[in-house]
Amino acid sequence: MPQQLSAVLHQILTGQVKGAVLLSVALVLFLYFLPSLVAFNRAQKRFWIILFLNIPLTFVQSAILQKFFPSLLVIEPGNLVGMVVIGLVANFGIGWLALLVWSLMPGIPDPWLLRARETKTYDAVAALPLILWFAYGALQLRAVLAHDGAMIAAGTASPLIWVRFFSLLMAAGFNLLLIYLLVVRDKPVAKAHGAVPRIFAVLGTFAGVGILSLPVAQLGLQMQILAAALIGVGSLSALLVLWRLGKSFSIMPEARKLVTAGPYAHARHPLYAVEMITIIGTALQYEAPRSWALALLVVGLLWIRSHFEEQVLTRSFPEYATYRAKTARFIPGVI
Repeated sequence: MPQQLSAVLHQILTGQVKGAVLLSVALVLFLYFLPSLVAFNRAQKRFWIILFLNIPLTFVQSAILQKFFPSLLVIEPGNLVGMVVIGLVANFGIGWLALLVWSLMPGIPDPWLLRARETKTYDAVAALPLILWFAYGALQLRAVLAHDGAMIAAGTASPLIWVRFFSLLMAAGFNLLLIYLLVVRDKPVAKAHGAVPRIFAVLGTFAGVGILSLPVAQLGLQMQILAAALIGVGSLSALLVLWRLGKSFSIMPEARKLVTAGPYAHARHPLYAVEMITIIGTALQYEAPRSWALALLVVGLLWIRSHFEEQVLTRSFPEYATYRAKTARFIPGVI
């Protein structure tokens, strides 16, 4: 087991694990600790008890299965359905469901947790999964950047290598800037109500990863250069827009400071507009029509995200209604 964990850690640190795999693991962990997260978000005094019970829950439920239902653990080799069922029962069995129900019940608020939720430290800690994700995104680009950079330095790089190096360098810079802003950004003054806006924010952020799991398209040299150029231009534009947005940046629908200058003087959501360029370049590189279906899904999610964000901004800043009435959503004069 230690050797397996070491091998997995090595693959992660060297950027060899696919993003879709990491997202799947993150989703399982999120669901597993959902009772604790709900209790913490509701600032309940019982949070500490729920967390204490939540951590060893898998081991406890697995031990119960082993003692009272050993036959359920006997699975034929290759029986994927059986393995999934056992995994669900061991991780999300009756104990997990009981903790989730308990966390959703009314409870006495904890003053310390209420104060903690209003601090900048809490905001940074809450952003830690995103920080790790974007750091891994930059890490995955390191090997190709080093390879292409060496070819450029040696004078043997083709036009495709030059464009790809620029494209990936801008993407890495964008990821690193995201990490910086997640650490230093201002505290939110308002947040969206309910889970639906947050769900769409997460889906809009990570749905594009699905494109990367598709088979690579067989493109000619010109189309490869075009795709890489679109990703590079989109990433550079996103980096510049993000720099202007600064400490007001957020993934979830939240209000920090209202930014209406620079690119935001021409569009209410310029970051989403330039991200669409990157999505088009990415979709070109993978097998159609599934890549274009996912790209269209991402664009639709960006549209929905912008709607929820504007609800929060309208509540928080009285001047936003006037700004919204005279400024395009994505592209001036178009939409």
